[in-house]
Amino acid sequence: MCRLKMVNLLLGQQGDYVKYPCFLCLWDSRADNQHWQRKDWPVREELVVGENNMINEPLVDRDRILLPPLHIKLGVMKQFVKALDKNGDCFRYICNRFPATSYEKVKTGIFDGPQIRKLMKDPAFVSHMTVVESAACCSYVSVVKEFLGKKRADCYQDLVKQMLTNFQTLGAIMSIKLH
Repeated sequence: MCRLKMVNLLLGQQGDYVKYPCFLCLWDSRADNQHWQRKDWPVREELVVGENNMINEPLVDRDRILLPPLHIKLGVMKQFVKALDKNGDCFRYICNRFPATSYEKVKTGIFDGPQIRKLMKDPAFVSHMTVVESAACCSYVSVVKEFLGKKRADCYQDLVKQMLTNFQTLGAIMSIKLH
């Protein structure tokens, strides 16, 4: 299991902000108007040096790469917090809940696993949210428990689709981890 930056390195992909960051398909990170509408992107048939952000020969086979659920969970939480109204009650509650964490870290959505678990278990957290924020948060929690946890629910695809719909309504940006 590895992080997405390490995946880029191992597969010979260009790092940083690139047009085709996904190693499985040709998801266009710059096509903001298509991110929430288009669900199926062309599959990467092969990794050819000089095409679609490939700068070196791959060091490993991409079938051997597993993305850790923790990094997906952290990335999705980051998008949730970044989409919150910075003057809203929910964002202020998060800042007050973690006083040792700087405002800048909270604003950019940088949390660790224990902080996310603390928020997910906190019943007062949901009471500080709007209806849209609450729907996005509840769907995120269900995906974490039913898909990214130890057991995968039979309806995990529906849970992920519902979470993506709620995140779109919230105004979250489609990142590579959400993709």
